[in-house]
Amino acid sequence: MDAPDLFAAMVPAEELQRLEAHLVEAVVVDDPFLAEVATHLITAGGKRLRPSLTLAAASLGGRGITRATLLGGVSVELVHLASLYHDDVMDEATRRRNVVSVNARWGNLVAIVAGDFLLARSAEIAASLGTEIAGLIAATLARLCQGQVAEVRAAYRVDRTEADYLAAISDKTAALMSTACRVGAVTAGLDGARVEALSAYGEAFGMVFQIRDDILDVISSEEELGKEPGQDLAEGIYTLPVQRAVEDDDIGPTLRPLLGQPLDRETLDTARDLVAASPGIAAAAHMARSYAGEAIEAAARLGPGPVADGLQALVMSLLDDLDRSTEALAS
Repeated sequence: MDAPDLFAAMVPAEELQRLEAHLVEAVVVDDPFLAEVATHLITAGGKRLRPSLTLAAASLGGRGITRATLLGGVSVELVHLASLYHDDVMDEATRRRNVVSVNARWGNLVAIVAGDFLLARSAEIAASLGTEIAGLIAATLARLCQGQVAEVRAAYRVDRTEADYLAAISDKTAALMSTACRVGAVTAGLDGARVEALSAYGEAFGMVFQIRDDILDVISSEEELGKEPGQDLAEGIYTLPVQRAVEDDDIGPTLRPLLGQPLDRETLDTARDLVAASPGIAAAAHMARSYAGEAIEAAARLGPGPVADGLQALVMSLLDDLDRSTEALAS
């Protein structure tokens, strides 16, 4: 089962539809141009993974999905969307979710300001939900920025350590996944033990998600990713599979001299092929499975039921997807 099917087993379909309506409503303004830019990636689709985690966590309360939970999910998703607007400017990306990126269509200045607008709307919504949610969103945004700065500072550094990589993705990706779960738990009034278990689940799930994403960025096509592959390598961001490939006695001596500098298209393809053929892919996948075990253990602390089962299955679906991609690469 893929993510939408798994969430459907945890959250009624009508609640996911209500979430979508609230999301669009949150960014509609009187200025038609700003409204078009702000809704560009919303209307392009997306899995809505983070707000779906919010709703799934809240459903453990057994009282249905409240408006506060829906708005909490919207606040989380707006932070994520804003990060995409800003990331595409930094990466000079031209495609996102199989559509032209905001920066490519309207320019960097518009993309940056529109991303800031989404962050402002997220903060406004979070503030309406009380100081705890507002503080949580603010702290998470600080972690996102911290992770982004760490990644920028590490650009083109072949000596970037694995610990540096893990710390950066914890802040850039896992933090918002954890917050998505925690917002759902808090707005549903869950007890402290389940709040903490859900937060731990989100953090570990986010680590699996990002490591998987970094592997797929090396081995998948543009059609499969919905964006141009190899962007991290092109920008000098050396992720876990690349780090492990550099350490390999057979691949490393050929790969290392290519890195530490901007790559043209031909050299980028060569570097991707080297990483894809290295033990770095399997090593990174092994690390993802380790974090998946942590996520499954955290979900088990929620007690038996469809939500705990669904959250565990969601983690496994990421690993299954990764296995299919690596098996296709091998064949």
